[in-house]
Amino acid sequence: MGEMEHAGMPRPDPDAAPLWAWARWVDSKGRAHTRPDRRYPGFRHQYDGLELLHLRVDENRVLCTDFDQYHCVINRWPCAPLDADRWTPAEYDRWLDEHWDDPAEKKRLQYRANAIADPKRLPDRWIQACLWTITPHDVVDIRPACGKPDTIGNHG
Repeated sequence: MGEMEHAGMPRPDPDAAPLWAWARWVDSKGRAHTRPDRRYPGFRHQYDGLELLHLRVDENRVLCTDFDQYHCVINRWPCAPLDADRWTPAEYDRWLDEHWDDPAEKKRLQYRANAIADPKRLPDRWIQACLWTITPHDVVDIRPACGKPDTIGNHG
């Protein structure tokens, strides 16, 4: 939330919590998409009865972050450069050992450099979007998250 405020997106209300959405979804073959493939086996029965909102939101209202790097922020780990996924495990472990005890401010700078994704240059990675509000104007489409629409009570 502090990073959203730092990026010029002030909290609209003291009790507000940010909303989370996918800005970029990566399928099981590593291909990036702007919306999930609802046929993906990992979704089966997990989202039954829920609906998927397709949003189009001005980039000035969204903070995009790399999903895989975000766990570093949550767990207060150092946040390695994005190209660390090409490092050997030994190189990554060495980097972590060297940066594990970095002060909080240095970790905050690592996060800003390595986890926040510029919407104009989204990488082909899992990218999550954090925003404060959704308006009716933002909603492009609503459909069942998976499977067929719930037909209970619809005997048409």
